[in-house]
Amino acid sequence: MQLVVADASQRRSRDALTHAAWGQRLAPGQFARREEQLRGHPWSKEAMTTWLLTGDHGEVLASCETFRMRSRLLGGDEGSTYGVASVYTEPDLRGRGHAAAMMALLTRRLQADDPSAQASILFSEVGPTLYRQAGYVEVPWLERILPAQEDRVDPAITLLPETRLAAGLVAIPEPPDPFLAWPSALQLDWYLERERIYAELLERPRPAAAGATLRDSTLIWAADPKNERLCVLLGHAPDPEDGALLLRAAAALAADAGLRAVHLWESAALQLPIGLGRTQLAEDLPMIRPLHPALDPEDWRTVPRALWV
Repeated sequence: MQLVVADASQRRSRDALTHAAWGQRLAPGQFARREEQLRGHPWSKEAMTTWLLTGDHGEVLASCETFRMRSRLLGGDEGSTYGVASVYTEPDLRGRGHAAAMMALLTRRLQADDPSAQASILFSEVGPTLYRQAGYVEVPWLERILPAQEDRVDPAITLLPETRLAAGLVAIPEPPDPFLAWPSALQLDWYLERERIYAELLERPRPAAAGATLRDSTLIWAADPKNERLCVLLGHAPDPEDGALLLRAAAALAADAGLRAVHLWESAALQLPIGLGRTQLAEDLPMIRPLHPALDPEDWRTVPRALWV
């Protein structure tokens, strides 16, 4: 078995297979269009690779994607972290260890190809067992869920149009954690591209803004029309009351867009009043595989939703 980079034709062939896993609410042709459009986004062109695990005769046994992101270790060492997504094995080929073999080969490939690689991260929908075999460690994370509710946005709040994403990102300080993976403005726009695609294909309205600010607090979000929710991608709210006002503004914009709820992953940078919304474990389990010898999994203390791919 070997790990190879997929060409355009192979990527389209995988789209036809993975529709069953990730194409909910979309016809096969719509899902193929979604994938092509996302791959055409500037961040994907810059950061994305599609990988294939192939057998002795060139047959495809499994596939996945990686997205390169900026990260740093405490002390200022800048490097790369790779988000792993779309791990897929066809039903007839499951149970033979192909996905585990692919993940092991991928780890070695990333370390060989990129001397600055610091970590590989993913968000598992199938629990931790498979990825533990490849050296990943789970980091259970909590999210706050607030029902969408028709309401007025506090006049003190400034809504951020999508053209102001870069300014919103600059307003959010990077946490001084021992290890930090952090999105770029282009990466944040990739989430808005998903929003644009689904809004068009499902004929749904989009939220009136991509975030909001109030004094020293900022939230950046994107709609997930497929799951009828607004996801806070990144945020900073040192004052709980300001954080609550911004979250309620998000809930009002979510209601205007016909969404059911606002989902926010908790972090030390987001101070919110106790009892605001319902708290539960994140649906997608964050996991990390250190690629740098100085990195301990416990060093990953801030997990913004903007890292999910």
